[in-house]
Amino acid sequence: MTSSVAEIAADESTPAKLKRKAIPTKIQNVLWGRAAGRCQYAGCNKLLIGEQISGARNANKSYIAHVVGDSPDGPRGDPILSPKLAHDPDNLMLVCDEHHRVIDREMVDAHSVDVLGEMKRRHEARILTVTGIDENLGSHVIRYAAKIGANESPVEKGAVKWSMIPERYPLDDGWIDLDLVTLDLRDDDPSYWQTHIKNLQTVFGEKVRGRMERQEIKRLAVFGLAPIPLLFELGRLISDIATAEVRQLLRDPKGWKWDRSSPEMHYDVRRPERVGGPIALKLEISAPVVDDRILTVLGPDVSIWSIAADGAHNDIVRRPEDIAAFAKLFRKTLDDIKLIHGEHAQVSVFPAVPVSIAVEGGRSWQPKAHLPLSIYDQNRKLGGFALAHRLEHAH
Repeated sequence: MTSSVAEIAADESTPAKLKRKAIPTKIQNVLWGRAAGRCQYAGCNKLLIGEQISGARNANKSYIAHVVGDSPDGPRGDPILSPKLAHDPDNLMLVCDEHHRVIDREMVDAHSVDVLGEMKRRHEARILTVTGIDENLGSHVIRYAAKIGANESPVEKGAVKWSMIPERYPLDDGWIDLDLVTLDLRDDDPSYWQTHIKNLQTVFGEKVRGRMERQEIKRLAVFGLAPIPLLFELGRLISDIATAEVRQLLRDPKGWKWDRSSPEMHYDVRRPERVGGPIALKLEISAPVVDDRILTVLGPDVSIWSIAADGAHNDIVRRPEDIAAFAKLFRKTLDDIKLIHGEHAQVSVFPAVPVSIAVEGGRSWQPKAHLPLSIYDQNRKLGGFALAHRLEHAH
């Protein structure tokens, strides 16, 4: 059974057997607190305070529904449990007008005690989690992806929020969108990479760099869906000076939430059999990179290094520890390459990596300590790997 707050007390003229005792204010307060003033029906979450059309900010639009009906003769009624649980906050749900009608009139058979009980449990668990987050855990959020027309970025805000909670949460004024501008340029156009890199650098300078220098941004969460060379540049711009967590879009289950039950990733560094000629570094995290593809670009005398993930596949990075382990190994490998090949060498990077590894690779590269990196991109129109971008020392 469902009652509006105003209707809970029975009228004196109502027959005795139909009279219902009003739910005590103390019990209503407990329910409101657990529900945070929002409809507990699954997928609704409507705020039940305030009325936009009339402008009544404090209007109460709530109804109180019973999981086990408060009357043995009503929906989900029980001759023993109904009177016993009529005022039990564990048996009450806060709902909007639309869903109070769905529950008790329009679709009664589809809303059993178990169904409603699970809705209530999930809603209250979520509210408990969200309201328990410490304010010091707030982060600014960088979203870097291409909008499709007027549509929302594929890095959707709701998905970002729930992937961060409860370890972190996005600050209300902390959304930083570095949109990947949609151009008519094809990725085999000679000016494609230069144009996008320049745009990224400009927008980052306008929206992020100054705020980082003024320490207005203390912690970043980075969500990127863009071509790999651009993500390397994004990482370089953020650098390892800022406190940043780089996130990965998981394919199964789809979303940005870490899967901490996944096994630890293992990496293997392979050194070249000979030293001399151009230097290549394969990053084989999502898939292997065949040496012949490198030889086609750099010639037969190339020295090939590799950082490879055991069992490389396109959904392999699932935990933040996987990214941290890569960053540590990437820096050490760059140090080793410089030690063996000398301070005047350059490294050509051939990545087959998830988006998070690309960003973290850019963050890990240190311009004063590491050799310049030439980032290649696989381009079928150009017949294989093609140079896309260079991470170089500032002049």
